[in-house]
Amino acid sequence: MKVKHTKIRRILALAIAHLPLGGLRRLGYQMLMGYRFGPGTRIGWQVQIAVDSFEAGANVLIRRGTTFIGPIAVKLGDKVFVGRYNKIECGDGAAHDNVRHMNYARRFVVGHNCLINESHLFDVLGEIRIGDGTWVAGFASQFLTHGAGTMNRDISIGQQSFLGSAVRFSPGSGVGDQVIVAMGAVVTKRIAEQRVIIGGVPARIIKQRPDDDKHSFSKTWEG
Repeated sequence: MKVKHTKIRRILALAIAHLPLGGLRRLGYQMLMGYRFGPGTRIGWQVQIAVDSFEAGANVLIRRGTTFIGPIAVKLGDKVFVGRYNKIECGDGAAHDNVRHMNYARRFVVGHNCLINESHLFDVLGEIRIGDGTWVAGFASQFLTHGAGTMNRDISIGQQSFLGSAVRFSPGSGVGDQVIVAMGAVVTKRIAEQRVIIGGVPARIIKQRPDDDKHSFSKTWEG
C-alpha cells in the first residue's frame, strides 16, 4: 500500500511513530505506507516517516524523534545510524506542477556504514548524497539545497569523511573523499580534493592529511 495524500500520510506517520514497540512501528510503516526495511533495522520512538518513498538497508538504526517529512525519496544503506531529533524535510510545494520547471530532485541518499548524529537539518529540495563510511558528527549542522534563484542546488559528501558540529553546506556545495570538515565551517562550493582538512568561513583547505594518517571512523553503536 502506498499513501499519496499528504495529510493522510502525515496523520498515519504520527500515529505509527507513537506505537509502543519498535516492531509495531516498522510493521506499520511497511503495511500502511509501503516503505521497505532490511533485516535488523530498528525504528525508534516518535520517528515520523511521511515521504514519497523510503528504503532502508540491513541493520539500520533510527533513533527517537527523527523525522523524514515531505515529497522526497529516501534511501539509507546498510548499517546506517541516524541519531535523535534529526530533520530530513522538504516542503510540499516543491512537488507542485507550477514549480516543475525548477527540476527539484528531492532525494536523500546515504551510503553504507554512515553516521548522522543528532539534531541536524537536511533541506531536501535538491539531492543530498552522503558517501559510504561518512560521519555527520556532533550537533546542529545544516544542509540547504534551495535559495532565491538557485539552480545548482545538490550537495555531495564523499566517502569516509568526517563533518564536525555545526557545519553549514550551501546549495551546490560538497566535499571529496576522506575529508575532515572542522567544527563551524561554512562550505559554499564544491571542494573536490581528497584527504584534506577544511575549515573556516567560507571553508577552505587548511592542509593535506599526511600519508601516514591512516585514521578511519569506526562504528561504536553496535554490540
